Amino acid sequence: MKCLREVLRQVAFFDRVVRLLSKFCDQIAQAGVFALFLLIFGNILLRRFWKPFFGTYDYVCFLTAIVVAFALANCAVQRGHTQVELLVTRFSQRVQGIIGSITGILSLGLFSLATWRCIALANDMRRMGELSMTALLPFHPYIYAVAFGCALLSLVILVDLIKSLVQAVKG
Repeated sequence: MKCLREVLRQVAFFDRVVRLLSKFCDQIAQAGVFALFLLIFGNILLRRFWKPFFGTYDYVCFLTAIVVAFALANCAVQRGHTQVELLVTRFSQRVQGIIGSITGILSLGLFSLATWRCIALANDMRRMGELSMTALLPFHPYIYAVAFGCALLSLVILVDLIKSLVQAVKG
């Protein structure tokens, strides 16, 4: 029991750190949405009265990737994603913990794989010097940002997985 309390204390600290990092990344995503607004609105105005921004499509694509990637973890922290709780809440705490553990393991595997493959893709893009078509921006920094977002989401899922495992053990 003493060991379990120590684990729970460490998990609570890790949870606070992950939550703070997720919130910070979400604020970056919010700033990205505002930047997207300014870019698109400015492009519309300039197109109407003069000529549009050069490479707007590339900037919008890259900013959108950052916005989505950086908002994922905080969405999971806030439980803003779709979950099937109607059925699961009818089970005992232990069964809920087991179901949460299984889905946590699967989700952690999926997003860890996504992180790994994004890093591999970004490394390949960096090595080959891949650039966007119009703005000639390198792809790899944005793919690394998506990998970071997936890694942060993996940490959120890991915290939830540990909580589910404790719930399954305690019953």
